[in-house]
Amino acid sequence: MALPPVSRQSSSFENDDVELRRMSQWFRQFAADNGVRDPQALDFELCLNELVTNVIHYAYPDSRAHEIRITLEHERGVLRATVEDDGRPFNPLDAATPEPVGSLEGARVGGWGIPIVRALADEILYEHRDGWNRVTIVSR
Repeated sequence: MALPPVSRQSSSFENDDVELRRMSQWFRQFAADNGVRDPQALDFELCLNELVTNVIHYAYPDSRAHEIRITLEHERGVLRATVEDDGRPFNPLDAATPEPVGSLEGARVGGWGIPIVRALADEILYEHRDGWNRVTIVSR
């Protein structure tokens, strides 16, 4: 019996918050086309949004337009996304988790995106090569 083929799509987005909506729509269509169901699709979309938001807000020392490349893959229930950017090197596996606080009033804004990705993704890989960050997340 032949294994189902790997479904793969790639797209590029600019480092601008308005691109997040287009990226989410693109991902949702990919998930629907490949039979990826909730909650896997919802968790994965949240991970993608967190990763790309971090790139948009923190990766670039300038205000110029930059390309963020994303490749989605689906094979036998395994969903994989690779996010590539030419920003400052940043390994999300080395990012510190913020300290929990006793009250909502005492909580600081930000810093929880990477811990969310760590909690929801089954695997996270990072490499920096040829001036590009490459973060891959996997959901089984």
